[in-house]
Amino acid sequence: MRATLLGFLFAQALFLIAFTPRSNAYITAEEQIMLDWIKREGGEFKVTISRNAAGVRGIFTTQNVRKGELLILIPDHLVFSVPSVPAAEGAPLLLKELHTPCSRLGPYLRILPNESQVLTGYNFPEEYIRYLADDRLEAQVLRYFKQHSRSTFEGQNDDKMMMTIPEAIGRANISLPYYEYVVAMLSSRTFTLRKEALSMVPLLDLMNHDIRDINQLDSSLGSRGVRLSAGKDMLKGEEVTITYGDMRSDELLLYYGFLDTVTSPPRLLAVDHRNFKPNEFGDLVDQPLTGPEEDIRAEIARLQHILAKFENRLETLGPIPNTLPYLAGLLRELHDQRREAIHYELSRLQRLLEQHDGQAEL
Repeated sequence: MRATLLGFLFAQALFLIAFTPRSNAYITAEEQIMLDWIKREGGEFKVTISRNAAGVRGIFTTQNVRKGELLILIPDHLVFSVPSVPAAEGAPLLLKELHTPCSRLGPYLRILPNESQVLTGYNFPEEYIRYLADDRLEAQVLRYFKQHSRSTFEGQNDDKMMMTIPEAIGRANISLPYYEYVVAMLSSRTFTLRKEALSMVPLLDLMNHDIRDINQLDSSLGSRGVRLSAGKDMLKGEEVTITYGDMRSDELLLYYGFLDTVTSPPRLLAVDHRNFKPNEFGDLVDQPLTGPEEDIRAEIARLQHILAKFENRLETLGPIPNTLPYLAGLLRELHDQRREAIHYELSRLQRLLEQHDGQAEL
């Protein structure tokens, strides 16, 4: 036993010093075991798992890759799929795999993030919900994410489900927070590869989001699995990303647990967009309002009202508690982005009004 432990620690030390060109770069023993498993099962890849300079886990190239070359191939039999239903209703299928000691997906399941490393609207900490500082965002969390998880956990949706929680784990007892974690993990790590199915794909689901990404994902018939091809020439050690969709910071926070830090200036939050519909997130087109004049004035008044209400709410709430520093930091950044986006749009609209006034004088 002692020799085995020493061997494991030595192997892990080797993994931790791998890929030194990037700050905070390392791969754990379990992550390397998963890569070896994928390769044994017929997978192909020119990447590895590591961390970027901020310490965030991701996927990085192990060699120079030309545009169009295969980066990753994951065989179909390593993909875990559930019906395309609300995540809370599909989660028992993942729960069963997590509670099956000899699951065929064992090497993959063992590298999934733990409860403290997953954040979505489903498991958003109760203490922080009010610091979203918007009635519509709070309602989205409480009435959509949280309520559906709770009702499913309590068995109220059993008649809609392919597998219930008791069918998945028998008489084993789990808590609601743990079930929310499983639901959050399923909802934040799935791809839509086939009609009416959501799929978790080993290795591919470790790729981080970049809205500018142009890498090509393909799971069509004859592709031998799920393939990712390079959308551009890439250098060894470069991070491989995908896009999770054209989402705004409030959407990204509730569905994936992070913000859009690339777009500058930041876009209006979905809840602040003039076409937002209550209790709905979706594709909102960034088509700038340009007229007529009365519409511009009405939009200015609407955004000023939103901003004033937001600032008053923050003043009433007081400082964000630092119980969970990562989440507290995200919320502060979300607040800053919201202010900046509204001020930027107000300035743009005010310039339009000045142009209208100048043309009227002529």
